[in-house]
Amino acid sequence: MTVDTKTQTHLLAGAPIEVQTAVAIPDDVQLAVDASGGTITVAQVRVLQRTLCSKFSIEQLQLYLTICARKGVDPFTEAYGFPNSEGGLAFGLRIDGMRALAMRTGQYISRTVETIFAPEDKGGGLIGARAIIKRTGMDTPVVEEAYMAEYDRGGGMGWKQFPETMIRKVAESKALRAAFPDALSGVYEPAEME
Repeated sequence: MTVDTKTQTHLLAGAPIEVQTAVAIPDDVQLAVDASGGTITVAQVRVLQRTLCSKFSIEQLQLYLTICARKGVDPFTEAYGFPNSEGGLAFGLRIDGMRALAMRTGQYISRTVETIFAPEDKGGGLIGARAIIKRTGMDTPVVEEAYMAEYDRGGGMGWKQFPETMIRKVAESKALRAAFPDALSGVYEPAEME
């Protein structure tokens, strides 16, 4: 059993006052969280609050779960979120989650992701990646590029250890978002945010 506090506003002598009351919520109560009918229990919400979403306010956690529900994704394995500097929430999906949402549309055909290197006479180093997404309903494939100079800010461990993988994820996520705006609008891959 989980005990929540609930704030209620009452009138006392004509002036509103807020009173906090304890509300017992059984841990096995299920809350709807995804469009496919999946559910999450109050106990699982508590796990999110203690672990993945420990820095979230209650409002940010509610927003996170609402976005997961609307996108039809698992808040534990496919999605991520973190509070932003304005008190809002940055929401995203790992690249596998983005691919899964694109495939669920029934319009995904294929993807190609290529690494872009500088010419040998210019050092031959990694400069970016290009992703090509084919889907039904579009005459031409969606092509997006991402460049190291724009995304590798030198901060994240992934960028230091796996720069080619990271830039490929960025290019693919940009292409998936462009090809499937209804499913992926406003959704970013962690590599884009590091």
